Amino acid sequence: MKKLEPYPIASALFYIFTVFYVVCIGVKLILGSLGIDGFWHMHKIWEIILPWFGGLDSLSIIIGLLEVSLGSYLIGYIVVPAYNLLARKKVSEHKIEVKPVIVRFKTLFLTFVVYVSILFTLCLIYDLIVPAEYQMLGLWKLLIPGFTGLNFISYLVGIGAILIYSAYTAFIFSKTLNFFEKSELKKSEKELASQDNSSVEVSRGKKYDEKYFGVATGVFAAAIFILAAIKMIFGGEDYSVLIKPFIPFFNSVSLINTIGGIAVSFLWGWVMGYFFMVFYHWFDKRVSPKQIND
Repeated sequence: MKKLEPYPIASALFYIFTVFYVVCIGVKLILGSLGIDGFWHMHKIWEIILPWFGGLDSLSIIIGLLEVSLGSYLIGYIVVPAYNLLARKKVSEHKIEVKPVIVRFKTLFLTFVVYVSILFTLCLIYDLIVPAEYQMLGLWKLLIPGFTGLNFISYLVGIGAILIYSAYTAFIFSKTLNFFEKSELKKSEKELASQDNSSVEVSRGKKYDEKYFGVATGVFAAAIFILAAIKMIFGGEDYSVLIKPFIPFFNSVSLINTIGGIAVSFLWGWVMGYFFMVFYHWFDKRVSPKQIND
């Protein structure tokens, strides 16, 4: 294990969310100019979580772009320090780290594809069982262009979208983080040249701790819920239909519902982050079994 640096991860989040925002808005504007409606709804995602984004007018688009760009860095500088704070004891066990933590595209891509596909499949099975008010169909229609309902064609469309999202996210994360890791390695090599090699320690183990990574993703999930709650309070919008499948007791914005929603969002994030890292380590050992993990 090693201490994570906020800037590389914040930069990766910046590229991921900013490009995604531009694509969501840009494609909607293009389709609208061609008279094609009812297919692309991804711009509505930003209406839920961006406080001053109100639609597809020029001012809202510019404000939304600024919020996404700055918010990506803000999230990175909140989530990463939270992880480092919890993992500080394990990190301090190693005096000097002499190898970069390489995040391989193949490992990250396989993790995203398999893990998210399993979650997506379980969610659709869940939707087949529960009443309509607890189904996640509204969310899938926003996230997956062409998703129409609980049918096999929509399932295949969803799997195809997961493949695209996974490749996109894994590519940006792996390239961005590895670039900064190599930069940090050069600095470490200079420091090692002036220090006693007997103080160097290299360990075999996991790159990232599942529990602490879960806490970090829990913080991220809670932050998303808080943004949605703020939008509902000050924007007069009602997103209960999208929140209720994850937080069954959430019917309206009240003090109790909000506090409970933050707690449940954190738990959802923790569980999903924990098992994501379990899958990541499993694939990492098989894709690169001879790698020494720091």
